[in-house]
Amino acid sequence: MRPLILTATLIALSSCGKKDPAAGAAPPNMMDREQAVEMMTITVMPMKETVGLVGSIAANESAELRPEIPGVINSIHFEEGAAVKKGDLLAKLDTRELEAQLSEARAGFLLAEQNLKRNQTLLEDEAVSKLEVDAAVADHTKLKAAIDLLEVRLAKSSIIAPFDGVAGDRTLSVGDYVTSQSIVTTVDDLSRLKVEMSVPERYLPNLKSGTTFTLRAATSEEGGETSGKVYFVSPRIDEATRSTLVKGYVTDPPPFLKPGMFANINLVHRTVEDALEVPETSILSTARGTVIIVPEEKDGASVAAFVPVKTGLRVPGFVQVSQVGPPIKAGDKIVSSGVGGLILFPGVKLKAVDPVVKPGMPEATDRKLE
Repeated sequence: MRPLILTATLIALSSCGKKDPAAGAAPPNMMDREQAVEMMTITVMPMKETVGLVGSIAANESAELRPEIPGVINSIHFEEGAAVKKGDLLAKLDTRELEAQLSEARAGFLLAEQNLKRNQTLLEDEAVSKLEVDAAVADHTKLKAAIDLLEVRLAKSSIIAPFDGVAGDRTLSVGDYVTSQSIVTTVDDLSRLKVEMSVPERYLPNLKSGTTFTLRAATSEEGGETSGKVYFVSPRIDEATRSTLVKGYVTDPPPFLKPGMFANINLVHRTVEDALEVPETSILSTARGTVIIVPEEKDGASVAAFVPVKTGLRVPGFVQVSQVGPPIKAGDKIVSSGVGGLILFPGVKLKAVDPVVKPGMPEATDRKLE
C-alpha cells in the first residue's frame, strides 16, 4: 500500500506544477484592434434655424358688400365665384322713388334760382329789402344741398366691386328687401394671401420685415411647401400669451391655398451662410464637452482623435460646429455615425466602411470594407 500512496502523491505534485495554457494567456490589446466606422467629410453650406408655428391664411383684401341705403333689389349683375373688376356693378336697388324725389328737388331748385336772380335785380332798385334777398339765397342753397344728397343716395343704390377679386356666394335674390345689415355678397382679392401668426417674444430680436418663411396646409401637395415673406411685426406684446402678431405675404399663391385655412409655418429665425456642417450622429457628448472624432495618421495607421467643438444651428439630421481647439475645416474627414454606440477612444485604430445608405442609392443590407 505504501508504494501506491507514494506514487499517487508524486502524480498530484507533478500536476500542481503544470500551468493552464488558457489561464496564462495575456489579455488582448485594445489599441491593436481596428474599429470599423463610417466616415464623411465636413461640408460648408448655408444653414437656417426655423421656428415651427401655426398660423391662419387670409385674403389680401376682403370685403362684405352691404347696401348703404334700404331698398328692394332690382337686379343682380354677378355670378358666384366669378372674377370681378374694380368698379363693376354687382347689384342695383329699385331707385324709382329716389329719382322722383330728385326730379322734385331739381324743379324747386330752378324756381329758387329764378327767385334769387329776380330779388338781386330788385335789390339794386331798392324794390325789395336785403332780408328778402338773404332768404332767397338760403332757399337756393338749401335746395342745391337737397339735390346733392339725393344724387349721393341714388349712387349708393348701385353696389359695385371695391377692388379686383372673386365674388362670393349670395343668399339674396331680385325682389328681396335689404337694409344696411344685409350682405349681398363678398369680394376677395386672391392675387396674394396674408398669413397671420403669433411669434413668442424670445424670437423677436432676429425678427423683422423681410424675414422669410414656408408653410404647409392640409391641402398642400406631398413634399410641397409655399414660401412667403414677413411684412408686419406688431410693436405690442400680448400679455396673456407673451407673443406678438406677425403678418406675411404669399405672392402668386397656389390654388389649393384658401382664406380661412390653418397652416403649419416654418419661420426662419437665423441664417448662417457658411456654416461647417456635420451629421447629428457624429456628435459625442463627454464629461469634458462636445467632441467629434477625426482620423489622423500615426505609425502608418489611421487612429481616432477627439477634437472639441462648439455646436450651433441645428436642422433635421445636421449640426453646425465651430472649432474651440485644434482647427477644423471643410473637407476634413470625421466619423459620421455610431460614435455613442461604438468602442471608440483616443488612439484606437479606425477602418473606414461604406455607409449603410449612400446618397442617391437604395438602402444597403450590409457593409463592405474599403
